[in-house]
Amino acid sequence: MGPLPSEGLALGAAASGRVLARAVVAAVRLPPFANSGMDGYAVLAADITTLPTRLPVRGEMAAGMAPDAVSVGEGSCAKVMTGAPLPRGADAVVPYEWTDRGAEVVTIHERPQLGHAVRAAGEDLVPGDLVLPAGHRLRPTDLAACAASGAAEVVVGRRPRVAVVTTGNELRPPGTTLGPGQIFDTAGVALEALVADAGGVVVERRTLPDDPLGVERGLAELAAASDCLLTVGGVSVGDHDHVRDAVQRLGRLDLWRVAMRPGRPLAVGSIGSTLVLGLPGNPVSACVTFLLFAAPALLALQGASRTGPATVPARLLEAVEKPEGLETFHRCVLEPGSHASGWLPGARLTGAQGSGITRSLALADGLVVLPAEGASVPEGTPVAVILLARPGA
Repeated sequence: MGPLPSEGLALGAAASGRVLARAVVAAVRLPPFANSGMDGYAVLAADITTLPTRLPVRGEMAAGMAPDAVSVGEGSCAKVMTGAPLPRGADAVVPYEWTDRGAEVVTIHERPQLGHAVRAAGEDLVPGDLVLPAGHRLRPTDLAACAASGAAEVVVGRRPRVAVVTTGNELRPPGTTLGPGQIFDTAGVALEALVADAGGVVVERRTLPDDPLGVERGLAELAAASDCLLTVGGVSVGDHDHVRDAVQRLGRLDLWRVAMRPGRPLAVGSIGSTLVLGLPGNPVSACVTFLLFAAPALLALQGASRTGPATVPARLLEAVEKPEGLETFHRCVLEPGSHASGWLPGARLTGAQGSGITRSLALADGLVVLPAEGASVPEGTPVAVILLARPGA
């Protein structure tokens, strides 16, 4: 399943978080002319041979003036403001702080080097320079570079249309009154936000009952209207788990179960051209598997070159027990490193790690990754921590 079609988008806040389908290439020279990096006096550096030096001031160059509006000859200078074109003939700028700030004649107390406080024309970009490559996910700070390069529009991958489905007769919307045996639909709310964070757009949000025909009809309808179908629950081996069987009847099941905790009963398949990701029903398992599998898939559909979650190195601040043979992802907080630890931050668990305990996820900065081998990991072990933040650009 390849990337989705691309579309043009005006440069602005809406472009943040989108994935470039076409590289941004400079259309202009930046800066377009040599200009001053400081408020001061434009001079010929060779004129200042002794200190103090007094020079007549022949004019002033402010931002927005034409580059040739003021000239500097041998034995003279001109005022120049930050960002203003460098007066013709000048090759250095003496900051105000090195002078008496004279209006008609200035006294200079320090000698500038050739090119001091001068921004050369084209030192940032020249036409044809690569600004950002295709596949890069735009950050707010990238928009400045795009604008400076002369771009008014960027070409980005279309946002995936995502349908989010939770399953279970017991689920009720948050804030409603719960009856006997009922619980709030917690995973669905988080997944809607996680989809948006990964660049997708939720086109429909639906809860399906534990009914095999209802599940099959619902999945067929939603798959026809989306690029990616996310389901929560119904992919394990219980008598009322109908999602996996429905996907096999409607399309294809490519993967079921992953040797990890939380999140082992994960299903991956397709219905027609729609990607189907069946996440576990417990809210923590659903969130963790989304970050590890669904977010990279949504980014790949947008054409992103980097799809994996952002990680940082750390060290365990406590010994951790884990199931043998399963790679585990424990919720943790990060604590500042020290000289003794080589400045590696420390990772400490946020409490009970059950897959239904949402509080420990809310307290966490990240997920500490523990290898499948072994049933315990000693304190001080170097580890990787997946940050609970937007996937890498």
